[in-house]
Amino acid sequence: MTEKLAVISPEGLTQGGATNISRHLDSLDGKIIGEVYNNHFKGELMFRTYRSQFSKKFKNVKVIPFDEFPIVYVGGDPATQKRVAKEVAALAKERGCHAIITGNGG
Repeated sequence: MTEKLAVISPEGLTQGGATNISRHLDSLDGKIIGEVYNNHFKGELMFRTYRSQFSKKFKNVKVIPFDEFPIVYVGGDPATQKRVAKEVAALAKERGCHAIITGNGG
């Protein structure tokens, strides 16, 4: 048999060219977290749950809810995705976010 098959691992492709990635925060105490929703898997419920848990575990954490950011839809054309990502980044910076929760399943 001389047939050659190509397979993509279920673990995904290697990250490779990622640049400008922020370091992880040591703690969320006193931080501002933004929520960015991709309109999948009951985000209204999940983000409310995250907020509740953050407030129990971390001191003075502030969460800017997803409805104050543009919804980032999965799919679409790359130009629109880049434009919306820049809008989200600008809003997050303007509002002083230290971290962003992106998406919610899918």
